[in-house]
Amino acid sequence: MAIIENAIQSVLPQLQREKVEAVVHELETTLGVEGPDDLQFVKEADISHLLSPVQCRRLINSFRSEPRSPQSATSSLLSSPSTMSTSSRSLSDEPSTSQLATTRGQSNWVDRFQVQWDKMRPSLKRAIDAGNRPEPGDRRHMVKVIVDSMREHCLNPTRKDCTTVAKAITQMYPGSFLDNTEEGETIGCGYFTLLQQLKTRVEYVNRDNTLSRLRRPRRSQTSDDDQPPPPAKCARIDSYGCINWQPQEYPDGETPNSLEEKRKEMVDIFTQEGLRAAERGRVKDLMTVTYLKQREDINADPSPSILDISQQWPFLLSWKFLLSHFTTLTGVDLHTRLKDDMDKKGKRLLEYFRSQMMSWTKEVKVLLKDALKEDREGTDGLAALLVMMTHFKEAEDALLILADVTTTPADAEEHLVLPSTPRLIALGDTVWSANKWMLSIEGHVVIPHSPPMPDFTTALAVYFASFYVFNIEYQVEAVTTLEFVQRFLARINPDSTKCTAKVQTSKKSGKTVKRKTSDINPRVVSFMNAFCAFDWQTG
Repeated sequence: MAIIENAIQSVLPQLQREKVEAVVHELETTLGVEGPDDLQFVKEADISHLLSPVQCRRLINSFRSEPRSPQSATSSLLSSPSTMSTSSRSLSDEPSTSQLATTRGQSNWVDRFQVQWDKMRPSLKRAIDAGNRPEPGDRRHMVKVIVDSMREHCLNPTRKDCTTVAKAITQMYPGSFLDNTEEGETIGCGYFTLLQQLKTRVEYVNRDNTLSRLRRPRRSQTSDDDQPPPPAKCARIDSYGCINWQPQEYPDGETPNSLEEKRKEMVDIFTQEGLRAAERGRVKDLMTVTYLKQREDINADPSPSILDISQQWPFLLSWKFLLSHFTTLTGVDLHTRLKDDMDKKGKRLLEYFRSQMMSWTKEVKVLLKDALKEDREGTDGLAALLVMMTHFKEAEDALLILADVTTTPADAEEHLVLPSTPRLIALGDTVWSANKWMLSIEGHVVIPHSPPMPDFTTALAVYFASFYVFNIEYQVEAVTTLEFVQRFLARINPDSTKCTAKVQTSKKSGKTVKRKTSDINPRVVSFMNAFCAFDWQTG
């Protein structure tokens, strides 16, 4: 619930987003909180396993001291008539719609700000009235009108101001402005695209106005830029997009000692029989019951290396158990979801690119022509992924490494350049003809080609799952493609990004430069919105 999340953030503004989400999940799922009025009944013991004692007391005191009726809580974010989908009135009949208010700490002008809908184009009004998405030109005109109105109060509205406006408009007219997938699931916060358009317009109109700038001028580059980047290492990240990142309650009848004994039993079985023992029912039962212990060891501080994990939990490096762990961790059956959607969505993506052939770069056209050959039947998923990487200007070897079909794990570690972050090793003459796959992490082959992964879809699922299971950040070289896989195929849509890198290598100069970060990758959201519009029109 957005209201509850805002209430927590207002009391504990320094609390990490993952912690906020964990508390909200605990309140809603475990305690059964259904609305703001229920917060007064929450006790300190209910959330003591998630927050420190002082944080718990501050939050509980806030819940009990402030009125939280639905009406008062909602009005703190938005004061407006009912949305167009439930109202018989049109926008032209509502000259004062979307009175935008604000949460604590916002500037006073936002409290009084009103969107001037009477200045919008009639075609945009009709689209919103019908709950449809406005045409791109109408939407751009709307953004111009809104920013002009905002600048009457403040020449350079902050990102926080733009967030308040974008959030309120999206809440009022979700059918017209909400960022969502073709399955109807919200992408991130839901108003990211509109927020980006507003802020981009603000920056554009202030491009020559140095008096109203909020940022300091960019410093000239120094010789420090010529220094080589630090050695690559496998960066770790915590509970991004997970629902069961670190369980707190032991399985019935289990203790830390009993789980440790079960772990040792699996190590003994692996020592005697190797990965083929992964098919034994006993091993499956042991892996299921020791999930909490697996997460404790993976989430340890300092983070263990992938070799440490493979020694402690050798069966976790079986592709079947890795995918099973991912399902428990995120609540998403990734293997089934990709098997059901990969080729189907891949075919539609290829059709989208083919239908707009003249719009793409030369590199995309060449790859697309190769992907559409008749002998490529059954490779739509792989082809779509390669086309997307090229469209996002990310190199193929940032995700896939091609090796000879006879390559063994030892050969790969000795002769191939295996980065710290995960890579799929495709065994074959070409990526198209590869039918064996391996996974490398931290320069080591952690999942060999035997027992084999049956197809590319399974290999992609294993590759993607490894980022979540082992708490690994997306590598900068393939961050856009990985976030696309996450939001479009896996349909995991948190409000933040799984790459916090501050620097990257410039594609033009080859130097290490600062990386522009964002809560959600704007290229991914923009593409998904464009594709959904195309898919709807050609449906």
